[in-house]
Amino acid sequence: MEKTNRLFIVSFGDSRKYRMEYADALDPHALVHSAPFTEIENELNEYLKKEFPDETFAYYTSPKVTEVDWEHRDKYASYPVLDAAAIDSIKKLLAKEVRDMNANKTLNNNAPYADAPV
Repeated sequence: MEKTNRLFIVSFGDSRKYRMEYADALDPHALVHSAPFTEIENELNEYLKKEFPDETFAYYTSPKVTEVDWEHRDKYASYPVLDAAAIDSIKKLLAKEVRDMNANKTLNNNAPYADAPV
């Protein structure tokens, strides 16, 4: 089967945007079936679950992906590559975002009335 190069711009949570070049079979549904984003999402989920065991993280770990026409890849050359170092950086950022979210929940909690029946 013939392969084609694809370029994706990817972010997680409020992370910066990264570029990911991917050689894929010519299949219009390849992104849906490709494993790279799923593997990264699972890795981020596992990391956050260790840090925050009782929470869910769909907003933070679900990739926001935009495919860019391969011919326009030069416009995105300044974007950092989505590699192992970038994933480690994203993990730290997402953990900070979850801590900030939890702090905001605590601040927004109207403590004297928090458990009052509605």
